[in-house]
Amino acid sequence: MTFWLSAWLAAAPAWGLYPAEPRAGASASEFTVGEFGSLLQRFVDALHQKAFRHLGDERDFDHGHLLFGPRHNRPVAILYHTQELAHYLSGSKDFGYLDPGGRNWIQWIDGGGIEKADSYERISYPPTAHWAWFQERELPDLRRHHTILDKMLDPDRLGTPIARTRQWVFSKVACGQAREAPEAEISIRLPDGASRLGRGRDREMERGIQEIGQGDDRQIRPAQRVHQQSAGLA
Repeated sequence: MTFWLSAWLAAAPAWGLYPAEPRAGASASEFTVGEFGSLLQRFVDALHQKAFRHLGDERDFDHGHLLFGPRHNRPVAILYHTQELAHYLSGSKDFGYLDPGGRNWIQWIDGGGIEKADSYERISYPPTAHWAWFQERELPDLRRHHTILDKMLDPDRLGTPIARTRQWVFSKVACGQAREAPEAEISIRLPDGASRLGRGRDREMERGIQEIGQGDDRQIRPAQRVHQQSAGLA
C-alpha cells in the first residue's frame, strides 16, 4: 500500500531567554528533507505499532519539532508527539491510547538515537511569574494529555538550551485527489507498504517568547495545515 504525505515547516521561538545566533547566511534549510526522511524512517521502523498506528494522521502522528540550540544552524534533536488526540478518542480502538507513556520522544540528529522525552523533562521550573502561570494554568492539562512540550525539557539534561524550534508537519493526502507536484519527496516504508512524503513550502508561524502556551500543539489547527498537492500518483 502506498499513500501520500504532504509536509510543511513552521517556525516558532521556544520558551526561554536564549536568542538564536546562526552564522551569517545560514538557514534551517541546511537540515534537508532527505535527512529528515532518513530519521523519520528510523523512528517508524522502531516504533510503528508501539508508539503510533497511523502515520500522517493528525489524530495520531503527523509532526515533529526540530530543536535548535542558541548557536546551532542545524537542529540538535527532534521532539515527536504521537497518539495526539487519544485523550479525546479513548473509546476508539484505532485512535485511543496505544501507550500513554509513549507519547513523547526525542530523536538525536547525530546518530539518530531515539529516547523517551520523559527522561529530559524538567523536575522544577524557574521561579518567575511566567513559569508560575504556566504551572498553574497549563501544566495540569498537559499532564492529563501525557504531553511534554519543548519548553518543558530541561536544558541541563538535554545538554543545550532550546533557542528556537521548527515544526515539520506531514499530512496524509487522499489517493486520487488532484495534486500539484511537491518540491521534494520522501518514501517512508511501513510494514504493509510505503508512504511518500512531499516537502511543502516554508510557512512562518511567529509566536512571541512571552506568549506562554502558544507552543502547545493544540494551537496548530487543521485549517492552518497547508497540503501541497501532486498530480496523477497514488
